[in-house]
Amino acid sequence: MEFLKNLREFRTGEKRNEILEALDYAFTSNSPELRVKSYLDKIGGLSASGKIIVIGFGKAARGMYEGVRLGLGSKIKSAHLIIPYTPGQEIRPPFLPGNHPLPSFQSLSSSAVIMDSLKDLTNDDLLIVLISGGGSSLFEVLREGVELEQYNNTVRCLMKSGATIREINSIRYLFSETKGGGLLKYTNGSRVVGIIISDVPGDELGAIASGPTAYPPEQSFIRRTARKFGRKCNIPPISRVVGNEPKGASNHIILRNSDFVKSVEEKLRVNGSEVLSLGSEIEGSTIEVSKRIAAEMREHYKIVKEPFFVVGGGETSVEVAGNGRGGRNLELCLRFLLEMGKEEYFTFGSFGTDGLDGSSGAMGAIVDNQSSGSLDKGFIREMLSGSESLTPLRMTGDVIFTGPTGTNVADVFIGYYAGTA
Repeated sequence: MEFLKNLREFRTGEKRNEILEALDYAFTSNSPELRVKSYLDKIGGLSASGKIIVIGFGKAARGMYEGVRLGLGSKIKSAHLIIPYTPGQEIRPPFLPGNHPLPSFQSLSSSAVIMDSLKDLTNDDLLIVLISGGGSSLFEVLREGVELEQYNNTVRCLMKSGATIREINSIRYLFSETKGGGLLKYTNGSRVVGIIISDVPGDELGAIASGPTAYPPEQSFIRRTARKFGRKCNIPPISRVVGNEPKGASNHIILRNSDFVKSVEEKLRVNGSEVLSLGSEIEGSTIEVSKRIAAEMREHYKIVKEPFFVVGGGETSVEVAGNGRGGRNLELCLRFLLEMGKEEYFTFGSFGTDGLDGSSGAMGAIVDNQSSGSLDKGFIREMLSGSESLTPLRMTGDVIFTGPTGTNVADVFIGYYAGTA
């Protein structure tokens, strides 16, 4: 549990510790560096008659580049990679600073450096693009006439309104030159290989970092999203959609949420536990998902009649109702407490694999019977009415702080259920 920065403040316990140990195992087994190096070894490396250029952007870009560097070494002619900047952090080449979850002028400036590095590409060259979650805001080239403030106001509104990542990225495409396959317009016929870590349920290429080496969102989906949020979020005209972006990239997902979930399951089973898997495509509001997981636990217990763990992954959504500190993982934990009766014996955790949950600064939380006994449901509802999920969970010693983990495969949910007392 070395990744846990607040171990002294975190309330430990047998099942809570088992959950943390399973998480630790999953992070170690699925490091971006290890995954990229393994992929290159499996395919026998990458080569070109001309130059090999590496670009990248996302929360896992640093580790992914280390994997490429270990695999290709001196074959790499140049590299530029945008990573999230935190105050006080020193970022040295080949890394460049960017911002998340909204791009800043720093993101635009670093993106311009990457675009400039593509100008001399030829048909003989190989461009390796390292893509991971967070890339949508770290790497951005705005369409002509688009102002950054306008862009950010719309995206911020979509996030607060509970839009899914696919919906947000479909609207981002309307503002961007490089999303939805747009980056391929600037690669001058070179061979393009996208190496990708997915943070999107279903692993849709066009949604991961908004699909710069993939394809545009379907216009029908963009239109539905625009009708759903258009009046509230000032979405630009759909006529701005260009479509027919050039194709030609070879894209390879080398790590996804299901890999992380399987590692968690593996660790729990090695310890001798019964495990119910909910899969890796869990989506919906925190209200819907908390109800679903609680119901799944109760139904499975009726069948097996013994304690078990439940594991799943995906990404929930929240509609922000105030200025409180929190995020979807913390809120899911509180929503789960609202679903559980005081007579039920349970433990439940929800975690952002990137280490940062919304505005909370936390990775997530683990709640249990003791949490339920300490937090009145009326108080929980009051806190959630202002989107304040951090305070109540800190009061009970349930919050987990890790800082950025250097990866991003969406969220992981781990629970334990032992029926009623």
